[in-house]
Amino acid sequence: MPNSVPPASTLLQAAARYLEDELLPTLEGYHRFQTRVTVNVLRTVEREMRLGGLQDQTATAVESVALADAIRTGQIPIDSPGLASQLRADLGEALAINNPKWMHSESPQ
Repeated sequence: MPNSVPPASTLLQAAARYLEDELLPTLEGYHRFQTRVTVNVLRTVEREMRLGGLQDQTATAVESVALADAIRTGQIPIDSPGLASQLRADLGEALAINNPKWMHSESPQ
């Protein structure tokens, strides 16, 4: 029997679209703000589901904390070869989920 329910990511996209396109224009003040926050949450969850599993992100978060601790304590020198490129890659992966618009901002020179 075929699955009669669309994938979760499709449902999240539809909910976010409805809130943003249909409901948001009718709201003001507090409820408009809260609806905008909800749209952002739904889109973040959808990107997280599409771009990376929760287990992968948990492991990445633990690795990031360990890396930050190693840099802070001097176990890994800040000028270590490849460190800056690794940090850029990690940040890029996080931004792709958390706020992809920041990925296309002009970087400071």
